[in-house]
Amino acid sequence: RGFIFGAALALKSSKPMIVARKPGKLPGELLTRNYDLEYGKNSLSIQKTALKKFSSFVIVDDLLATGGTVNCISKLLLKEKKKIVGFLTVVELKELNGRSKLNFPVESIVTLWDVF
Repeated sequence: RGFIFGAALALKSSKPMIVARKPGKLPGELLTRNYDLEYGKNSLSIQKTALKKFSSFVIVDDLLATGGTVNCISKLLLKEKKKIVGFLTVVELKELNGRSKLNFPVESIVTLWDVF
């Protein structure tokens, strides 16, 4: 769902959007990283050629919960010597403290405290 917001931001800022997807969703040579979920494991991939022209990135997603997804992508980008200038999320679940796992600025549009 983050691609919905990422596409709008990319259009408005005249910047390209590079997507990170779950296994089997992207063609071409991929950079892939595994990460842990609360209930198992998963992985995310980015097309290798999509990163070549760019040195800095803002990560956009619809939800920040435990931070697993954004942490996975940030580590993937950092391994490729890319700079992360920030993370923008629509909803942040503060109670799960995902922000504390990130080493870059985080902006959330809606913050929810008691969700459970």
